[in-house]
Amino acid sequence: MRILAADDDALALQALTEVLRPDHEVVGCPGGAEALRELEREAFDLVLTDLRMPPPDGLEVVRAARALEPAPPVIVITALDSARAAIEALHLGASDYLVKPCAPEVIRETIARVLPDAAPADAGEPLYGLAGRSREIRRLRRLIPLLAHTRETVLIVGETGTGKELLARALHEHGPLREAPFVAHNMAATPSELAESLFFGHARGAFSGATQGHAGLLEQAEGGTLFLDEVDSFPTVLQPKLLRALESGQVKPVGSTTARPVRVRVLAASSCDLADFVAAGGFRADLYYRLKQIEVRIPPLRDRREDIPVLVEHFLAEYARETGSRVRMSPPALAKMLDDAWPGNCRELRSAVRSAAVLAKGGVIRSVFPTPATGGGARRAPASVEGLSLEAVEREHIHKVLQSSGGNRSRAARALGIDRGTLARKIRSLDLDREL
Repeated sequence: MRILAADDDALALQALTEVLRPDHEVVGCPGGAEALRELEREAFDLVLTDLRMPPPDGLEVVRAARALEPAPPVIVITALDSARAAIEALHLGASDYLVKPCAPEVIRETIARVLPDAAPADAGEPLYGLAGRSREIRRLRRLIPLLAHTRETVLIVGETGTGKELLARALHEHGPLREAPFVAHNMAATPSELAESLFFGHARGAFSGATQGHAGLLEQAEGGTLFLDEVDSFPTVLQPKLLRALESGQVKPVGSTTARPVRVRVLAASSCDLADFVAAGGFRADLYYRLKQIEVRIPPLRDRREDIPVLVEHFLAEYARETGSRVRMSPPALAKMLDDAWPGNCRELRSAVRSAAVLAKGGVIRSVFPTPATGGGARRAPASVEGLSLEAVEREHIHKVLQSSGGNRSRAARALGIDRGTLARKIRSLDLDREL
């Protein structure tokens, strides 16, 4: 196999080529410019490139390699403190990464992992609670060690049900803060009038009924991780205060004249693109850029259908552990599941699998009962509202809008002309949670 290796560190390049040359033909390049020339001249089966090189750097090498036809796999070599660059390289199409210093066996394992005839996708690979065999999920799992050991804020973007909180917990549990608190909060479920006190805390006597002080979410997560789910619902009027807390490392409770220091890592998540909110004036640009120091996107299940059989087995194993009942999925039922769109993603899939397991006869699932989001199609609004209560009409309309928005509550709230907090309260009061 012909391998192109690029590194401006002569000793590192020599060590890399010595590891590879017994089994492969290696062309070593002492910089990005030389690597680009070699890529124009010759074809390679694999490219290994350092990221931090004088211009043109490793990212330029990744771009050039991925623009070739056929494009060779690319492995980037990075340092522990360059998580952002490694993520950018993976977004550009790099297949994997190595962290310096690289042990020879780790180099060989990584090369085996990215080649078409490699060992099974998950052989020896930690799952971090994120089951799946797609390239996207494997790449996401590979990012976790890098992201877990950086203090930078990570913005996780993905549709509802894709596993954003699972990823956030994995980053906390596999990093240096694992022994400290992990505090998760859904901003869409927060009444706007209580948001400031809930988030920043309040002093005794700050308002009527405040008979004692209260520590806000930032202080509750002291020394650990605060996960803000659906951060796009964070009240606009409080966004400057959150930005100041993140920048200064201090929080001032409501009714207090003094700020308190806080040491906390913030992870944020959104089911929609915050850039659209910024453009519409619904989210501060400075806070947006502070939250997305590193951005990670989780693709929807419809774009990684090869993960569905793995997830089904994962959910059935989970069901067996909880109930002691072993159930298997019949091939026709699994084939039907592979055809469904799953707009509710992994959460919807899990619900469908567990429901089918409860009703399975003889320990075999022969069909998965459709939900409004899958094979059964969307529920229709009643043809006539005559005889229906106002609450029933409201419930049906909200349900329909939520379905048409693919479960995206931000989009549904905009369509309904209400804020996300109001929508969340209506979902609870109308008992719509079970159908989403």
